[in-house]
Amino acid sequence: MPLVKAVPSGHVFLRRATSRLHQRIDQESVLTVLTIPGVTIDLYRDAMLSLQRAYAAIDWLLVQACAWCPPGLPSYIPRVPAINRDLTALGVISHDLPSASAHSGLKVPDTEAAYLGVRYVVEGAQLGSRVIHSHLHEAFGGRLSEFGTFWTPGSILQCSWPHLLKILGRIESRESLAAAAGAARMTFRHMVTNLALSEMKSL
Repeated sequence: MPLVKAVPSGHVFLRRATSRLHQRIDQESVLTVLTIPGVTIDLYRDAMLSLQRAYAAIDWLLVQACAWCPPGLPSYIPRVPAINRDLTALGVISHDLPSASAHSGLKVPDTEAAYLGVRYVVEGAQLGSRVIHSHLHEAFGGRLSEFGTFWTPGSILQCSWPHLLKILGRIESRESLAAAAGAARMTFRHMVTNLALSEMKSL
């Protein structure tokens, strides 16, 4: 009798499917600049502009696909408003900021699994905010409260990560896992492109 391989948990499957892209974000993106000793205001501003550009498209994507948000998962909270508040405090004029649009090349999720794949990347990224906040506080001290609220623990009113893991654990088909992984890789590739160190003017 042939052995039937068990379907891996959604979280494990997505982590394995995106590990190389995740590593590139951790090692080769503008986010690495935010953790170096002596990061300057100019470097921080450029990094936040890159982050704003990346999230403008993702926010638009997830708002368009909100109907696919499953019961039990809190609705997505757009990240751009919080980033824009910090950029305004840094002297960036609001009309110079890009707005969310459909021209990012990202495909709007058309299944629940694909929606979960995008949320996996975004909610996972939120987990790293505590580490970045700690480094930024060492660099800027109390001034960070003026222009670094995006990184402040709890600034995004809810953390959907625990709920997301439970829902990913209920995915039973390989087809759904593949759809979630495809959407997650798409989102990671978008982040890799928009958060590339080469995009920073201050380097």
